[in-house]
Amino acid sequence: MRCRARTIVQQRVRLWASRPQLKREPLGGPMEPRRIALIDVTLVVAISLTYIALELSHIPKRWSFLTAGLALFAYLVYLVRRRPHSWRDLGFRRDNFAAALLPVGASTLVAAAGVVAFAVGRGRPIWQPAVLPLLALYPVWAVAQQFAFQGLLHRGLRVLIRAPWLQVLITAAAFASVHAGNPTLLMLTFAAGITWSLLYRRWPNLWLLAGSHTVLAALAYPLVLGDAPLSRV
Repeated sequence: MRCRARTIVQQRVRLWASRPQLKREPLGGPMEPRRIALIDVTLVVAISLTYIALELSHIPKRWSFLTAGLALFAYLVYLVRRRPHSWRDLGFRRDNFAAALLPVGASTLVAAAGVVAFAVGRGRPIWQPAVLPLLALYPVWAVAQQFAFQGLLHRGLRVLIRAPWLQVLITAAAFASVHAGNPTLLMLTFAAGITWSLLYRRWPNLWLLAGSHTVLAALAYPLVLGDAPLSRV
């Protein structure tokens, strides 16, 4: 009888020892995807609303740029320390550069041709002195915007919202909203936001999108809007 009882106890001990162990996240470990997405979306919305408020208050654009830039830089420090995303997931990558180059380049070429055609139709000179400075200085701001609206906002919306078309429309609308001071620019940026969002979904490469953004901004401001944005910085 004792041998039988001992055998039963030994079997139960082995079963208990072989049970699947629950993995516990250590304190300060990775956060849940929805929580990360909510933080990303909230941050971009807050920066966008602050930027719009500064623009409507006619604060010099240099201060609007500085405020948005410092907020994004602070969040970059957070990303480096906590690592809720990998740089590759955000779109800072090279492995899909060749695959993305043709669709992003073709889209940029078509849009640029439309801008030039508009300028020709209005009798404006195609070459403007403001183009070169914009091509030289705009890439930093273009990377920051694509990082905010595609890498953070769009990726966050893909976690929080099921409908892909709504994710794209909200991203484009948010991007356009920070350009709301000019109706023409608002429409152009909304269309560009939709295009870049669709490209990002298939080929998430922020470097190429920032390049597209730079080229189109360098053409659209002087040729379509007759504006020199660097003069207000």
